Amino acid sequence: MDSFKLAAWNIEWSDKLLTAMASTNASTSTSSRARRRADAIGNEIGLLDADILVIGEGPKGETRAVDFFGHVAPGYDLVLRGNDAAYRTQGQQWVWFLLRKGIPAAGALLHLDRWREVTREASFNEHDGKWWVGLPAIDEASGALLYNPEFEHKHYRHPQALQLTLDGEQLEVIGGHLKSKYVNKSTPADIGAPGSFTRNPSFVAKVIEARVKLSSEASDVRYYIDGRFKANVDAPVIVAGDFNDGPGKEMIEERFLLHDLIGNLQGDVFFAKRFLNHNLFDYEEEQRWTVQFEDKLDPRRPREILLDHILFSQSFVGQVRPGSFAFEARSKAGKVEHDVHQRANATLPSGLTTSDHRPVSMVFTRRAVPPPT
Repeated sequence: MDSFKLAAWNIEWSDKLLTAMASTNASTSTSSRARRRADAIGNEIGLLDADILVIGEGPKGETRAVDFFGHVAPGYDLVLRGNDAAYRTQGQQWVWFLLRKGIPAAGALLHLDRWREVTREASFNEHDGKWWVGLPAIDEASGALLYNPEFEHKHYRHPQALQLTLDGEQLEVIGGHLKSKYVNKSTPADIGAPGSFTRNPSFVAKVIEARVKLSSEASDVRYYIDGRFKANVDAPVIVAGDFNDGPGKEMIEERFLLHDLIGNLQGDVFFAKRFLNHNLFDYEEEQRWTVQFEDKLDPRRPREILLDHILFSQSFVGQVRPGSFAFEARSKAGKVEHDVHQRANATLPSGLTTSDHRPVSMVFTRRAVPPPT
């Protein structure tokens, strides 16, 4: 292969879509609308023309995934699990990998027991499938904002690690869909005004709780990556998916956390060989977004938010050297697939869309000079 294209796409609630496709409720045309949306999803996947697809919000369980992707992605092979229970994925939103039929590729999923072994060692035994976080709490009697330093958390949707052999080269693709910042509470009308945090301690506690959990999930992924680099400092690793981070340091991050989530994943630039690069680094800034919504908590921000990412290790960049991967990430090879998304949705009526997320992609090109062995 001269190159390969990897894309990550969160297909909004595809498990519910699969259920709707089988609906017999003809009076509301549920099945008809669902199938029309599914056909448009299939069209968007075809237009994406990716060799490797990382899918978020996929169907729950292997049986349902086979049915769904057989309909929307017949040109792809689904990387099967064999035993769903062994991967401990929670909820209805699962991460799946699709490989284009006919390409010289084979993949298998890392058993999550192995993930836990790596994160346990890299975190000095702090992360072992579960870990402790400090969360705000409310005193029911006084309404005062308190602090709970020992709350046990785990992934809502566990990341999946694809062990991939592609045209004779071995690499790893980590697919993730991290926790949402959604808190299921109405945003107070006065939020952001002087004294509003003091007046709304219960709401503040919930938004901080969501972000702390989200941030800790990113840290768990980073512990896994650090563990991989400890075994092989030139490990070719790609991390892709919906990280639910938003535009960086938002109001809550500025006030309480003082960091952005991508920084947790990318690593420390002082340890440059372990630092991850971003596929949109040199992409047009005004187009660097994958969803549109108004953040009621932080209305200063534009509606265009970047939630979906592709990151890759240093072995994909720079001059050919010992440890370089056979494929490289060249300038301007990453983008948000706005045109593809627009074309796939152009004929759908109002209220019907393939997904609320746009796909992101990256093309990796085989190096002209093979890396030294």
